[in-house]
Formats: sequence, structure tokens, C-alpha cells
Amino acid sequence: MKSLLAFLSLLVGLLGGAPSGAVEVRDESWTDAARQRGLPVRIRLPDGSGRAPTILFSHGLGGSVSGGREWGEHWASQGFAVIHVQHPGSDESLWRDKPSGERLASLRSGAGVEQFLARTADIRFVVAELARRQSAGDPVATRVDLARLGMSGHSFGAITTLYLGGQRPPPGIADFLAPNLAESAFKAFLAFSPQVIGADPAHQFSRFTRPVLLVTGTQDGSAAFGVTPEQRLIPFEAMPATGNKYLLVVDDANHMFFNGEGRAGEGHALVNAVSTAYWRAHLQDDGEALRWLKARGGAFKSK
Repeated sequence: MKSLLAFLSLLVGLLGGAPSGAVEVRDESWTDAARQRGLPVRIRLPDGSGRAPTILFSHGLGGSVSGGREWGEHWASQGFAVIHVQHPGSDESLWRDKPSGERLASLRSGAGVEQFLARTADIRFVVAELARRQSAGDPVATRVDLARLGMSGHSFGAITTLYLGGQRPPPGIADFLAPNLAESAFKAFLAFSPQVIGADPAHQFSRFTRPVLLVTGTQDGSAAFGVTPEQRLIPFEAMPATGNKYLLVVDDANHMFFNGEGRAGEGHALVNAVSTAYWRAHLQDDGEALRWLKARGGAFKSK
């Protein structure tokens, strides 16, 4: 306990203490005309009038724009714009208003390749739509710095995030996917509750060279989908040591802890602090934050 409190105290000094100001929250629905697909988005804008580094957030299976609320609120308070994207077909529509006995089967039906591809297309659309709206003078889009974009997500959103970052499909699945799903617009990635699906993780992550922070917990398993806490560590272990890979493991944190819809004291404070230092280092080129990350602080791994 004392070591954690000391660690957080150091981070308070690094991050400048109190939040930077008020946050504006806007709920909108954007339509991808090419796919005839409407996407709910929740936009958090930091205080100020200039362009802010921006983070897109992809919720987990069965989630909504509420996914990642805790993280998004904090990042926005620290000067980042945050856009939570809801993915129809793998969102809360899978379980809401359904009998409890049918919910698990319905959730599993939304976890296939078709919905995964829809998710990656959703994020690409949002990136393109931000550029289009910015060119048209949209007052919200003009607050976004398109040269400093980050991508984040939880669970199914973490899978989405890592493929957009450069993960390659494993043998047996490659025939159903493009050979490269990476999105070049993003400078850095943060995946909550990551996992690897299929064989040969070294092959899957061998080309993942951009910065990434992986966040998981010692209880971050999923009995319904057969994922153990140990399997959450495999992506980090398989990634090349390029000097910009980080792994944070939170003691006693379970899977739903990382969906960011609840609040839980020091564990959340730790994630908020480390993730903000990470975004500052890799979206704002903050040298002090980067030096702190390289020093590791004794609380997480890097390579």
C-alpha cells in the first residue's frame, strides 16, 4: 500500500496535479453512407479552444458509448479529446431487453469475424469523418488534432485496437481478413484486457512497431469465453522490443474493472495516471513523461 501511494505521489508531480479544466460532453450519431451504418459517438472535449490530441475508444462486446467512461473523463480533464465509438452488432443491443437465459448466446453471436471487420471499418470511418468535418469547419472537429491520434479499447475493443496497430491475423483466420488491417493515422495505442486469438503470436505481433500500452489485471479472466489472466500477457510477450512497449498489471483487477464504467479508488487512479503519462509521451512528445516511462517507476514492464 505504501509503495502504491508513493508511486501515485510521484505521478501527481509528473502530471501537474489537478485536472486541467471543465470537459464538454456531446452525444451524436454519424452515418457511414457507404455502408448505410449509423454510429453513436460520445465526444469529450477538454477545456480550451485549440486543437487537442485525440483518443478514439472502442468498447467491449455488449458495450456502448458509456464504455471507457472513467478513462475518457480523466484523459479529457488532462487536455485530450476523447471519442467513444459504439459498434452496432456487437454493442448493448446483443443483450438489452433479452431474457437473462439468452444473453450469453446472443453475446457470443456478436463476437465473430463479420463484427470484427465492421468494428475496424467503423474506426476508419470515424477517422475519415473527422477529417471531412474539420475541412467543412465543423466546430467540434476543429478541436481535434488529426496529426496526434491515439487508439484505445477494452476486450473486443482491445482486439480492434491491436489489429489497427499492426497485429496480423493468425494461420487459419488470415483467409478471412486482409493481410494488413493497420491504420496509419494513429500514433499510439492502449489496449485494456488484450488477448491473442489463434496460433503463432510471434508472427501476429512481429510487425507491431508503434507505441502501445497494454493494461490488464491479476483477475482479468473471462470464464464465458475461456480466457485466463495469463493469456492477457501474451501480446506483450510476443511483441518486438522496440523501446515503446509497456505492460501494466493491476493487482486484483478483474475483466469488468477495465471497461471503465465503474469507479474503484486506487486501482483506477493508477491506471489513469500511467495511461495519461503514456499519452503525453507519445501523443504530445512530452520528454519528461517519456523519461518517467523509461524509468518504469517499479510498477510496470517496458521493452
